[in-house]
Amino acid sequence: MSLSLLSCGIFRFELEKILPEIKEALNGQDIHLDFLSPALDVKADILEESVTEHLESHPHDKTVLLYGGMCHTEWARITGKFGTVYPKSANCVEILLSPEKKKMSDASGNIYYLTMGGLKLWKEIYQQGHGWDSTDARINFGSFEKIVVLDTGIFTISDEELFEFFEYTQVPVEIMPISLNYFKSLILDLCKTAVA
Repeated sequence: MSLSLLSCGIFRFELEKILPEIKEALNGQDIHLDFLSPALDVKADILEESVTEHLESHPHDKTVLLYGGMCHTEWARITGKFGTVYPKSANCVEILLSPEKKKMSDASGNIYYLTMGGLKLWKEIYQQGHGWDSTDARINFGSFEKIVVLDTGIFTISDEELFEFFEYTQVPVEIMPISLNYFKSLILDLCKTAVA
């Protein structure tokens, strides 16, 4: 039996990092990773079409869909006939950051969270996907006191990259180091449910 993990491209770096540990924890289970563009949640119909196309082209796979509930509000309808498993998390931040750690961080103000992949791919997501120029970005990010980047330690973001994103949003950008333990545990649980 094949296990397919279909994910938003925002998680590419983290999934590729933890995949060997997930496979080992599942006794060598073969897991096929597929990634969709990280900006597809901007257009719900295109996201639905892309996910459905993947599921229809892998009818015998057990599939874990790695998207949050806010990315599309109808995952149950879209995936129901395929028996697909997906997290109950609202968004990519809640998939990476434990509820306890998020609650503690939220207490420090009105925060917009961004994954490392989100920061690395911000032009694709916000400029190309959303179609935001710098004025649009400042309007959309303007209500936040700061942008917190969830640093999983997979790669380094340079000061220049941080400054470029700050210039685009005009909101202070901070780095929050986090481990991959919560993410890995969530993925492992989803995989176990899928193959059970």
